[in-house]
Amino acid sequence: MRKPAIKPSGRVHIHRTVSGMKRAIDFYVTVLGFYYEEGVRDMAWLSLNDLLLTISPGEPAVDLGSYFGWTVDSLEELDQLYDRLYKRHVRLSAPPDAPGGRCYFFAYDPDDYPLAFSYQEPGPE
Repeated sequence: MRKPAIKPSGRVHIHRTVSGMKRAIDFYVTVLGFYYEEGVRDMAWLSLNDLLLTISPGEPAVDLGSYFGWTVDSLEELDQLYDRLYKRHVRLSAPPDAPGGRCYFFAYDPDDYPLAFSYQEPGPE
């Protein structure tokens, strides 16, 4: 008999190490709109909607296969977000290309950690 799946509730929590606390906090707060909840010497708590991001100083471990990101509500919103980040001089991947099947792009934080932004057509109900 299968055991029932654990269904956590609350916010999603991601932690990462960064090479510079001030630079990382500035990026996540002023560029991506996170709220700075609190901080102590070696840790900061940042939040955005249901996401809690904690950061601490250290050698950033960038695994090329890992990232986190957001799904937006429309292709227009995805294009607008790309343009806004481009104007802020954030390092970006190639822009989204919906006709070519590329409904996503990556932005990179100050330590080159990838952040994905994507759109997915709603499925049939």
